[in-house]
Amino acid sequence: MIRRAILFTAALALGIAVGCMPPPVTAKPVELRSITVDQYEEEIAKHKGKVVLVDVWFFDCSPCRDKFPEFVQLHNELRSEGLVCISVNVRPGEVTRKREVLDFLKEQGADTINLIFDDSRQQLNRWFQKYNVHHTPETIVYNRRGEWVPAPEPGDNESMSRFLKDLLAEK
Repeated sequence: MIRRAILFTAALALGIAVGCMPPPVTAKPVELRSITVDQYEEEIAKHKGKVVLVDVWFFDCSPCRDKFPEFVQLHNELRSEGLVCISVNVRPGEVTRKREVLDFLKEQGADTINLIFDDSRQQLNRWFQKYNVHHTPETIVYNRRGEWVPAPEPGDNESMSRFLKDLLAEK
């Protein structure tokens, strides 16, 4: 037993020394739910009274994947203050790659609410227009009253963190 513990500790130290880190520890299992555009509205409504940060992305978008760790970081930093983080994969048809998308989310430690649209292209286009989403990655933020509020441009995590903290401070 002691020998096994020593070997485990040595292996862990060696892994850290050569840059192999264990996967991030998450507070709950990482899950991915398929939804329609109409169900998105219902999901947002569930969180009225809280600040909601929505990360709009898709799996084959390199900038989206590069930015995703910042989204997870904001979730980890501010969830205890009441921030609800939702990732929404918006690529038509990407729901057929749900296992691959879920594996990516697990690698990121994304124990946020993770959604993937499974709806017609027409419905998705309606959603894109409603939320003025012309490219990904994109960010949508709702205040405690459930109102959509303009957010800082994606990529400036420090500004986004301050912006979210200000919204969280509002009662």
